[in-house]
Amino acid sequence: MGRFVGIDLGTTYSAIAFINSEGKAEIIKNSDDNVVTPSVISFDNGVPVVGEQAREQMAAGATEVALLFKRYMGDPDFLLAFGDNDYNATDLSAIILRYLKLCAENYLGEEVTDAVITVPAYFKHVQRTATIEAGKKAGLNVLQIISEPTAAALAYGQRPGSNTQEQLFLVYDLGGGTFDVSLVAITPTDLQVIGTDGDDNLGGKDWDDSLLSHLEAQFEQEFGRELFGDDVNALRVQTEELKRKLSARQQATIRVQAAGCVGNYNVSRQQFEQMTQGLMERTQLLTERVLRTAGKSWSQITGVLPVGGSTRMPMVTDYIKRMSGKPPMSGIHPDEAVALGAAIQAVMSIQDSQPESHFVLRSARHTENESHFILRNPRRTVDVIAHSLGLIAESFDRNRYINSFIIPKNAPIPTQQTRPFEMTLRRDGNTELEVFLTQGETEDPQQCSYLGRYIFRHFPRLNSKTAILNITYAYDKNGTVTISAIEQTTGQLLDLEIQPVPADIPGRFLVSPLEQQTTKEEFTTVYLDIDTSGSMSGRPLKEAKKAAHQFVQQCDLSRIAVGLISFSTFVHVHLHATQNARKIAHAIDALTPGGGTSGGSLNKVHELLRDIAGTRYAVVLTDGAWTNRGEP
Repeated sequence: MGRFVGIDLGTTYSAIAFINSEGKAEIIKNSDDNVVTPSVISFDNGVPVVGEQAREQMAAGATEVALLFKRYMGDPDFLLAFGDNDYNATDLSAIILRYLKLCAENYLGEEVTDAVITVPAYFKHVQRTATIEAGKKAGLNVLQIISEPTAAALAYGQRPGSNTQEQLFLVYDLGGGTFDVSLVAITPTDLQVIGTDGDDNLGGKDWDDSLLSHLEAQFEQEFGRELFGDDVNALRVQTEELKRKLSARQQATIRVQAAGCVGNYNVSRQQFEQMTQGLMERTQLLTERVLRTAGKSWSQITGVLPVGGSTRMPMVTDYIKRMSGKPPMSGIHPDEAVALGAAIQAVMSIQDSQPESHFVLRSARHTENESHFILRNPRRTVDVIAHSLGLIAESFDRNRYINSFIIPKNAPIPTQQTRPFEMTLRRDGNTELEVFLTQGETEDPQQCSYLGRYIFRHFPRLNSKTAILNITYAYDKNGTVTISAIEQTTGQLLDLEIQPVPADIPGRFLVSPLEQQTTKEEFTTVYLDIDTSGSMSGRPLKEAKKAAHQFVQQCDLSRIAVGLISFSTFVHVHLHATQNARKIAHAIDALTPGGGTSGGSLNKVHELLRDIAGTRYAVVLTDGAWTNRGEP
């Protein structure tokens, strides 16, 4: 068997670890002799370059660069074109994983075959399955997917002398692109996650963006010129360095050079904290919600474990001190904890699958011929699911559709639930059961995430006109979802086909089941197709967003569904057509310049509108002509 490793596949930085000859988890340095690798890829004549070199090329003005793609894991509408190839977030993540695998093999002198890969606790099914697929594409057997806060707690719990009695920890994980908070109980034999919450679109990148917007405004005010394209990419790298300086100093100066102008701007830590106060409050609300849901108070918390490079910001340390009444815990490097915990979990996963093997974490001497390890503190890790699992069902009075919960949030994994459903069988034998599987914490079908359209077929022949189906919903150890159905009287397993979510979902569920039987009211569907290329940076995009808001305000959302697409170097669907005004406004506000040049997007619009009934429109907002206008 080859070597096994633990990998922290991060939004902005990634790391890899293994169990060394002394039985301890150890970070493997990359080819630049660093413990973390920037999750950045540049393409040099079609050849991918990973890490610090790619980051430097981006700062120097390279345009064929991919970064922050982890936020789009599992998104079928995210696609980047470099050279003659297209890449989705899974493909790009596989390139990062392949690089880390090579670094480990060069260091260890042997093939790396197996890995535990971490994901944000708040990642949903499609994001977790996309991460597993990325590992496979990188040539790894993915032993398990584990949540980042759980991995960090596992690394802390393996320290010598720790865990002599049960302790309750809060893992505060603020990474480059995601935020997770988990409440974890650690005993001498077990590590159990009690509750978790988070936001997979909140991280250090958002603090960077606040600084970036501030500097762009300063530059425009001084010189009357807006930054866009390569200048923005170069400033983004400088902004990250400025953020780090403000963690060590009360103020710092940055030099902004663009469009033949040079500006020097002083930023104080106080200014930085004021402009990002709203972001800090979002982490506070999520943290307090975890405690409230678990029925715990700050006085019951043994300590707060900071994880992720963004926790170095003094505002985070101050928040932890103020809320918990004690300083953050130390002893585990925030950049390394997740990868170290993943390596420890890899040992445990191998033990579970190969109980005859001896894998150990220990500090005893290692003989030349010894190649196995034994856990110093054998423990059982119990994680929880971050999202409830449900399906769309009719309400009791048939006046509306609801998201019916099957497995509640924070249930331990693996877990499963079985429910009986009565079905009326068709006489021609072509009975089908349609299930829309959801993840979300609300009964409102418009606010859920849809995992797919699950079709059960080939019902057994029965003497009765009805059949009772036992439908089982399950979360496996990776937090991914499976569903199956058995006809109760015969015990026959039904065939299952998983289809993509239709384009009219969730809009279809705005009409009550009774109304759907009596009328087929025609809706109008509109997609706003907004140019976010480099030339739209600054005022043009602001004007486009303003126009989009005004357009939506004039729409009767009881009859009109609105979706949002942006196009630059790549086309991205920000929001599928919906009649939810809040979601539409939020998607418009979240638009940011994508850099590059504007390319065609009408193929995607045509694909989204093709199967939707009723009147259909696409409204394009751009500052000029775009390529490929001849698309259908």
